[in-house]
Amino acid sequence: MKLTVLAIALLISLCNTANAQPLVSKVYSWETSPVKSNKTGSSKKIFSGSGLTLAKHEINGVSLLKGKSIVYKADANGYERFLIIKDGPVTVYLNDEVSVIDRGSIVLILPGDKVSVQNAGDETAEFYEINYRSIEPANHERGRDAGASFVINWNKLVVKPTTKGNTRQVTDRQTTMLNNLNIHVTQLNAGLKSHEPHTHKNEEIMLMLDGNAEVQIGAEHQKANAGDLVFLGSTVLHNITNIGKTPCLYYAIQWN
Repeated sequence: MKLTVLAIALLISLCNTANAQPLVSKVYSWETSPVKSNKTGSSKKIFSGSGLTLAKHEINGVSLLKGKSIVYKADANGYERFLIIKDGPVTVYLNDEVSVIDRGSIVLILPGDKVSVQNAGDETAEFYEINYRSIEPANHERGRDAGASFVINWNKLVVKPTTKGNTRQVTDRQTTMLNNLNIHVTQLNAGLKSHEPHTHKNEEIMLMLDGNAEVQIGAEHQKANAGDLVFLGSTVLHNITNIGKTPCLYYAIQWN
């Protein structure tokens, strides 16, 4: 019976992979993504596709009007997701925990957990909604053993100075969908580059919170400004340079 269930799950994952086009390594823009209005505000599809380990991978930009809420229903067979707050504050209800969080804060939601996000502020709130499903069958036991879904308040992240700015480690753990999810935030001072162009097997997203940068992606150089995100495929040559006059701040997200 267990083998039958696993076979069905793998077949579904393979079908999903076949339907999703591979993501292109490039800069994706919050500002220019098409907007769709809804009863809670609006949303925009920033990108959607597949990758080396993910059968479906999408990032949406969500705008939540004052007084409105979004509920992510519990679905053990659904997406794993995390949210990164672009402009807050918002109130997050996760299991028995209630958190008020603002810009830069993050929420990791494992499949099967119910979460709601409410805008109790005076202005429209915005956040990135990152949804994904692995090619391999979901491993709920691995996800539970690694820890529960969580909310991390930006103001509680530990800042560690570096020679080029500073860094904040967010998480480095296994999840239901992933063997490893590593998220940290880098502040890169004006005029500096992160490192010499390099490659790695893990795919990566760089999500720009502040500043103006130029990103090398393969043989190309593309501009990335506050609100933009960069998708980097496996083994794609890359680095990032701060071309502004102030520090740039960005999330660096890798997984396998």
